Amino acid sequence: SLDWSKARMNSELLSFQANGVTADTTNVMIKAIEADALALETSNVSGLVDFDQQLASFQANESQLTTLLPYNQYQTTMNEFDWEMEDEKVLFRALEGQPGSFVSTDPVRESLNFKGQTAYYDLRSSELKIGGVPYIIAADAFIYPDSGLVDIASGGKMNTLLNARIVADTLNQNHTINRATVKIDGRKHYTASGFYEYNIGEREQEIEFGDIIGTRVGPGKIQFRKVETRARGEVKEADDFFIDHKTRFKGTIELSAANKNLLFDGFALLDADKLPEKYWFTIKSEGDKNNLSIAYLKPFTFEGEPVETGLFLSRETGQAYPRVMMPLSYRRDRPIIPVTGYFTYEEDKDRFVFGDSTKVLGNGLTGNMLVFDNRTGEVQVEGKFNIGSGLSYVEIKAAGTGKTAFNPPQPKVEADENMMSAEDVPAAPVLPPPPTSVDLMMAIPLIVPDELMKIMINDLKSSSFDASNINYLNDINYFKKAALEIFPNNGEVVQAVNDITFGFLDIPAKYNPYAFLFGRLKMKWDPEYQSFVTTSDKNGLTSVQGEAIHKMITSHIECRMLSNNDDRLYIYIKSPSELYYYFEYRQGVLSLISNNTRFMEAFDKIKPADRVSKMPDGETYEITDIAPTRASMFVRRIESAGK
Repeated sequence: SLDWSKARMNSELLSFQANGVTADTTNVMIKAIEADALALETSNVSGLVDFDQQLASFQANESQLTTLLPYNQYQTTMNEFDWEMEDEKVLFRALEGQPGSFVSTDPVRESLNFKGQTAYYDLRSSELKIGGVPYIIAADAFIYPDSGLVDIASGGKMNTLLNARIVADTLNQNHTINRATVKIDGRKHYTASGFYEYNIGEREQEIEFGDIIGTRVGPGKIQFRKVETRARGEVKEADDFFIDHKTRFKGTIELSAANKNLLFDGFALLDADKLPEKYWFTIKSEGDKNNLSIAYLKPFTFEGEPVETGLFLSRETGQAYPRVMMPLSYRRDRPIIPVTGYFTYEEDKDRFVFGDSTKVLGNGLTGNMLVFDNRTGEVQVEGKFNIGSGLSYVEIKAAGTGKTAFNPPQPKVEADENMMSAEDVPAAPVLPPPPTSVDLMMAIPLIVPDELMKIMINDLKSSSFDASNINYLNDINYFKKAALEIFPNNGEVVQAVNDITFGFLDIPAKYNPYAFLFGRLKMKWDPEYQSFVTTSDKNGLTSVQGEAIHKMITSHIECRMLSNNDDRLYIYIKSPSELYYYFEYRQGVLSLISNNTRFMEAFDKIKPADRVSKMPDGETYEITDIAPTRASMFVRRIESAGK
């Protein structure tokens, strides 16, 4: 045994020279600057100590041996080292391509470990400096030190890493944080701050995450909890930050490493050229920056005013108008087709898509959807339409597609030197909304006596051989979507809808109780009449009272939707035999007339008392006849409005 002020060597055989000692097998203990403490301890090494050169070299005799660094509470498999005694330095070496492992022996650090290619121990400062460190795993993250350098102070504390890179989590590597300042406390815990890259196309952006932590999360005993990296940062309006190509954002952004989505909690603004008005609106939604879709339900402006998306009916002007994340003209305006769910931006088409998740995120057939074309200002909608929602006892079910547009944004007129004041600046003209047109499948549950409906059905079936069939195959997708919106989504209905490929849409009668099912009505909104009116003389009549017709029949439909909810419904059907059937319905009163004498004779036979029915709410539903002129007047009016 050889013991001196700086170290001790224990060996069964030490070979002494005039100014040194060698050993084939020895245990070595290098003392720390502080008394009674060891800086390094290893065993089963060969060694050479030269007191003249103040240099000692040691090399392990076995590849699996470890070297202890008690004062720094680490151990390493890097067990070949040189000790420069005068300079108080220990230099470790690893074999080429075989980096050494460094493991914390402090229980608090829970076996924090990493690899390194070189190590340098300063006995004066008790600092262990490790180089060639590819990464450190802490919590669920890869942490890449700048230049691969790591410093361990006395007691085992790792010095704060500067300009590091964090990749989390280790399994999916969803997120990268650059220029990070990282404090690693142990294998299960670290804290940091840094910059998250969020580039959109050529727009280079960063989110500053000032609050990053990787630690145990969730319920249960602490030793069994999972570890996760979470981060939070704030984006201000002045940052001009975009979460996709056309959506600005301000607010907080949160990250959970196992989730590829970020959580956006704040306000968004659509940077859309063709929107005449743009508002910041609330969002709180997860989103994947590489394929961003944002959930929304009831957003508000920054001032707390509700914003809407869809097609609406003004109670003040009688106009149908679109909204895309905007407040309504008046809060009580009637929704024709409201759209909620998700929105996304399609860069290749320069358009925003809003609606039900099954349609926005997939290829679903049901759910409301709105597409805003930022190149043209056009708006397309599809899904369920609220038609005649003010009618009593008659709940029209309508589904299909619609089209309208925004007027182009009006340029502001600036005051010039010839104007006395700003009040002299002429106001921009108020333009009416562009036309609104719809294609609707419409199921109408009018209460009409069975004996009358049978006469009408017999006429239509016996006289419609020359009428053309509805061409379901021309737009199968339209008919499928519309039918699945109106009828129960069960196996029988789905089978019937899929059978459209055979050229017919035959909904089982038990699911089709409607007096009239029109397969496709081309209609437009007429602000003068405050009505949706048909624009074609012939429309596809799929069934009457559940019985298949499938013919293009001369017909006119009008659904008047007045601002006071006093809605009215008008239906005119003329069979190929030139017999017509006309119905008017308003708040519990059905008026009808026909030039089919059998139809009217059957009506006349109905006792007056049987023409009035008591409804569940205590009110009555009455059927009455009207003059034939009412039918002819309606046809002239609707033909004029439909042009």
